[in-house]
Amino acid sequence: MHWSQNLRKLHVDLTSYCNAKCPACARNLNGGPTTPGLALEHFEVDVWNQLAKDTAGNIHKLFLNGNWGDPGMHPNLIEMLATFGQYHADCDLVICTNGGMHKPEWWSELATVLKDRRHRVVWSIDGIGKSHELYRRNTSYDRVIENMQAFNSAGGASEWVMTLWDHNLHEIDTVRELAKDLGCYWLELRDSHSPEELLVTDNDKRYEYTLYTKKAKDVKSGLEILNKDQAEKFRKDLRLDFPSQTEFKCPWYNEYSVQIDPFMKVWPCCNISIYTHIKGHPLDQQFDVTTLPEDGFNDLSKQSIYEILEHPWWDTTLSTAIDKAEYKVCRNSCGVR
Repeated sequence: MHWSQNLRKLHVDLTSYCNAKCPACARNLNGGPTTPGLALEHFEVDVWNQLAKDTAGNIHKLFLNGNWGDPGMHPNLIEMLATFGQYHADCDLVICTNGGMHKPEWWSELATVLKDRRHRVVWSIDGIGKSHELYRRNTSYDRVIENMQAFNSAGGASEWVMTLWDHNLHEIDTVRELAKDLGCYWLELRDSHSPEELLVTDNDKRYEYTLYTKKAKDVKSGLEILNKDQAEKFRKDLRLDFPSQTEFKCPWYNEYSVQIDPFMKVWPCCNISIYTHIKGHPLDQQFDVTTLPEDGFNDLSKQSIYEILEHPWWDTTLSTAIDKAEYKVCRNSCGVR
């Protein structure tokens, strides 16, 4: 195994700031206060530019995730995407967002920057009106729809993701038709991966209401094509990556991927990244990576990503631990046994 030689995909959290307070998110406590110990930071632009230069031509797919914050909250997002595009003209780009920040003009500008590149913005919109806002707390449904309209009208490619809860199941058909009307290429119905009852609290940890998933778990999730012609063109343009021919158990390694958090630390996946920042969160007990090397071994602000991936932890300690299912995070998140 050679993590450094095979790197083809980057999953990056550009910020730990978020405008929303989704109750199942690890960055807050049941929709209330921010998780204790989670620092609020943005990915440094200079480090990003160096990453783009160091990996020039090697990255096939870039995912801007929302594990710790929404990429739209980074004040330099458009500039950073333009810089990355200078070094990775053939790289596929996926941006995950709740879409509730900025004005429509900003989203039009984003679409203009991206329209000549293979891209997809994934909008998390969980129903219609107040139904959406029950889970995507602190966002305005009307503003999100207005922003999506501006992005799509300016040439952007959008996917609508609807997380399923008992309270929004009756809106699936309405969402499907609205997504078509707004020009979305795809609709994904997504399992919440939450318990049957999810308690929602305020910033003082006082109970507000409960979200239920008992009925939602019986609904089939998956991706639907809404605009066949555009989606097919997009698919044909995609640069496909083939899984590595290995029996190694880690799906991230098999896709030649790494995760980079907002604090510019490089990790083998988002789940191990999450473990390092959720002390005091109820999810903490699910993640027990106990064999991390010295501090700074994965710090992108001090060394290149390829220097980081040459550290023996990646190809020795980590590989052995995953292969033997020694990490609880691997067992719980990816089913590694």
